[in-house]
Amino acid sequence: MFDFFYTILHWALHIQKVYGYIHKHHHQQKAPSRANVDAVNVHPLEFFLGEYNHLLALFICCQSFQMKIHVISVIIFMALGGGLAGINHTRFDAQINFFGLTIFDSKNHDVHHRIPQSNYGQYTVFWDYIFGSYRPFDKNDGIRPSFQLNPKTGKSFMHKSNMK
Repeated sequence: MFDFFYTILHWALHIQKVYGYIHKHHHQQKAPSRANVDAVNVHPLEFFLGEYNHLLALFICCQSFQMKIHVISVIIFMALGGGLAGINHTRFDAQINFFGLTIFDSKNHDVHHRIPQSNYGQYTVFWDYIFGSYRPFDKNDGIRPSFQLNPKTGKSFMHKSNMK
């Protein structure tokens, strides 16, 4: 639920007219390594929308399933989100698997910082698969200047021609 809205939000932050004002600052770090220092190194509006997205996901789940959630559970959910966002912005190779299915892989967000027009999801890449923006990790990719966002247009689709 959370990643559906986050993937759309993150994609929207890459729209040319928005990118330079809000999200460009975050992408100055091509290979983030300082965990939450890099994860929260964002525009205040982006931070607000990202955190609100957690609360929106909880609200929709509670409304959909007609359930209540304790405030401690909300705090734990937010803390886990912050922890995973921090891991996404390190050089650690961290995965969470569930019955053989990879639910979280920090390398996916690493790909996003290398090739910004891919892997918009924060915790999972399920919606990136659905929307066609998923790109698997390739240790040989490195940081290619031609794949980085053009500061004038906010776009770089060069990687799409290399996707199979």
